[in-house]
Amino acid sequence: MGTGSAGRRAEPHVRVRASRRGGRGRLVGRAVAGPVALTLALGTLAACTSDPVDPARAGTVVVSVDLPFASLNGGTAAGRAPGSVLVRGLVQSGFTTRAPDGTVTVDESFGTVEKVADEPLTVRYTIAPTARWSDGVPVTPADLLLEWAARSGQLDEVVPELDADGVVATTPDDVVLFGAASAALARASSVPTVDDATVTVVYDTPVADWQVALDVNLPAHVVGRLALDPDAPALPTPTATSSTDGDAATTGPAATAPATTGPAATAPATTVPATTVPAATEPSSTGPPTTGPATTGPATTGPAADGAEGDATDADVAAQAEAWAQAVVTAVREQDRAALTRISQVWRAAGRSADVAADPSLTTTTGPYVLARVDTTGVEVVRNEHYDGVAPAAYDRVRVRVDLDPLAQIDALAADEVDVAAPLSTADVLAAAEKLDDVTVGTGGDAVLQLALQEAGGGVFDPASHASAPDPAAAAAALRTAFLAGVPREGLVADAVRPLWARAQVSNVVAAQVGTAATVAAPDGPEAGTAPTSDGPLTVRVLTNTADPVRAAALEHVTAAAADMGLEVVPVDAPDRAQTLRTRPEDWDAALVPVAQEDLPVAAFVARWRSGGATNVTGHADPALDAVLDELAAQPDAAAAADGLATASDSLLAWGAVLPVVRTPVLTVAAARDAGTDEGLPVVAAVPVLEPAAADLTWWWDWTRR
Repeated sequence: MGTGSAGRRAEPHVRVRASRRGGRGRLVGRAVAGPVALTLALGTLAACTSDPVDPARAGTVVVSVDLPFASLNGGTAAGRAPGSVLVRGLVQSGFTTRAPDGTVTVDESFGTVEKVADEPLTVRYTIAPTARWSDGVPVTPADLLLEWAARSGQLDEVVPELDADGVVATTPDDVVLFGAASAALARASSVPTVDDATVTVVYDTPVADWQVALDVNLPAHVVGRLALDPDAPALPTPTATSSTDGDAATTGPAATAPATTGPAATAPATTVPATTVPAATEPSSTGPPTTGPATTGPATTGPAADGAEGDATDADVAAQAEAWAQAVVTAVREQDRAALTRISQVWRAAGRSADVAADPSLTTTTGPYVLARVDTTGVEVVRNEHYDGVAPAAYDRVRVRVDLDPLAQIDALAADEVDVAAPLSTADVLAAAEKLDDVTVGTGGDAVLQLALQEAGGGVFDPASHASAPDPAAAAAALRTAFLAGVPREGLVADAVRPLWARAQVSNVVAAQVGTAATVAAPDGPEAGTAPTSDGPLTVRVLTNTADPVRAAALEHVTAAAADMGLEVVPVDAPDRAQTLRTRPEDWDAALVPVAQEDLPVAAFVARWRSGGATNVTGHADPALDAVLDELAAQPDAAAAADGLATASDSLLAWGAVLPVVRTPVLTVAAARDAGTDEGLPVVAAVPVLEPAAADLTWWWDWTRR
């Protein structure tokens, strides 16, 4: 992915103080910065009492986060977890990047994406000669064909069995199943055509997210070798990946193809047989492989991608890589069932953190950095010597530490063990950060916290619960609008968020985004109303994470306001909030949750709010809105799609289906150093506020590139 510029549009609240490190004495200074966190070097008095610093430390940046890395495979739920998105943004380049506000930037040093026809929608990808994998192998059309096979769902033979998180739980070993169809590529049913370095995708019907629907993900030459080479190592058995926030993911992946409704992050490990069978004579072979994969790969077993066989020349390695990639192309084009069974198994499993730690070839990526170490403490990346794009690495190494204790992150920054920290934003953590010397303290907003109402499941906002009313639907609607109109959004923002983020404002953004526009509120919220009378007290069960201070404070405000209307608000005690949100509509009436950005934002919005949508957890159903959403899903023009999102959002607000409140606060603290006086330590500058809810965090790493 290329480098975007969205991070520079952040509006952090910054304080700069003087240093006390190593006996250094400087004047104390303070400044408040605008869009970019500016640092101010005050004084140049060096000390002779500093502890010796490892010479390599100056070229190594250490970042502390509370986001564990799970997978390099962006087509899986584990690969879309915030910690995985963060690491992929550092090590992966591609055709496009997406900024928090939804802006798409094309990296022409990797290639171009062009819409060349509208009827039918036709998109052409041209790979630049400078696009290379970190093992030196050129990026080829095989890499895009592999991703089309995985994300289109066209080759999947069964509907996967999913767990509560939408992850493939169990599946037979003898079927083709990638289990990761996207709502966009599901509409591109034909195998893309290839002409030299160009891949052309033709859609059956238009899609709004065409510009970001397809990109490189896993290397075809590595997946092909692991799937089809009998001498390739088996991948480790996967372990469960826990969610980062029990009720944060309100929508899940926008996978609406009937064959696959969720991603595959924890599929069974691939066991590669030790012998081969003759090549299938018919591409439509129906029987599963019995003793080995179809021989669509190289005629002889070559060296592994990491060059394990020392006598192999670069030409040998390149030839073998090309052959394994071509084996994937052949399998996709000929729909070789035996080969695709193996390829889909490896694709589902490859990229997990345990895998990349066990097999160096699985760290193969395309960005300015490449993974060098993965363990329970985090990841370490090094400069990718084969990268030839526009944004090369600025440091020799970057370590991403996983530190779950936010105050420990601040302590590590104070001790110069960490250069950038993005801890949980709370009052005590912010206070501790502001006491540090020579740091920039950036505050900002992440996902929009929204109050979504359950319109089905027999709850208080379900018309079925008002059967005795003359007009049950009108009674439920009146209760919805009255309840939401009573939420004191401004008071909540002032009390719970502005102490952590001074620029916080009420938000009126319904679509999932974390950019600047998400802070803009409409002049008026929902119109005030009166709750309809009833024979007894009405109870509103609110599902939220009360361990989060902001959401706990929001719940208190909602509870007090509802009491004035004669409504009793009670929190839902659920052991698994995410599962309750998605699968038990009868257990809650309102959900107070942050809504993260999706990799296909338009498709995700449609799936969330259309009647019967794949991720419609509220039971909202409105034929008039469905017509707007159907038109929106098929709108390839970005400006027109933005208008459609606005129209749909207005409809949802007027209906009383949802109420945006405010962007959740986030905090990023960076060391403010001077190369002349902080000898032996890395100098970092213009570090934007980290927004983990963004679907693409490539932009955040701009400060680690030249």
